[in-house]
Amino acid sequence: MHINFPEGLRPAILVLALVGISAMAGAQDTSAAMRDSGIRDTSGRNVGVLRSGDVVRIVVFREKDLTGEFLIDSRGDLQIPGLGVIRAAGLGPTQLRESLRASLQAHGFTDPEISVQPLVRVSVLGEVRAPALYPVDPGISLIQLLTIAGGPTPNANLSKTRVVREGRVFEVDLQGALAGSASGRVVLYSNDVVVVPRRTGFTRENVAFLLGLTTTAISLATFIATLQRNRNP
Repeated sequence: MHINFPEGLRPAILVLALVGISAMAGAQDTSAAMRDSGIRDTSGRNVGVLRSGDVVRIVVFREKDLTGEFLIDSRGDLQIPGLGVIRAAGLGPTQLRESLRASLQAHGFTDPEISVQPLVRVSVLGEVRAPALYPVDPGISLIQLLTIAGGPTPNANLSKTRVVREGRVFEVDLQGALAGSASGRVVLYSNDVVVVPRRTGFTRENVAFLLGLTTTAISLATFIATLQRNRNP
């Protein structure tokens, strides 16, 4: 069926149609380059060693007042009510447990039973479904953190994900990680910040809006053309 659009609406309809076609082509164009993250940890960190910014979940059986989650401060110490200051940075979980046991015994506890679970605190921001500061198990990888944060939003640009560590910014291709590249296995530490940016240009929402606008314009033009034909049989 041939539709004879009114002269005044033809340029606008043509522009909207061309924009809609370009948007669909852009949406189908995936990231052409997949690069390794290049992120490096030059501080000689060991995943099993505690450091400032970590959280330690301590359970002293039958002693609720000494049980809880405690942050290792910037000096590397734990502040535990009832026990005072306990050095933690640089120790492994087993070493910290023995240090806590000795401190408890010095405070009059006989044969205390202690559980120590270290946690790292990592922030994830931007285009994820649940951005937040997460206390997670040591050794967590980028791809695991993305899963914990609920996955990316439809507008996420995973190929331009950034990791901010100790004032340095590293770009990581998490889109490639979903396809199995090594970039998703980067280990995160406390105080790392992961930022998933928003895609620039056309997104699904842009395409849907433009196509809807184009359809509306065509429908309006058809309606006007029909009115004109009815008025001028």
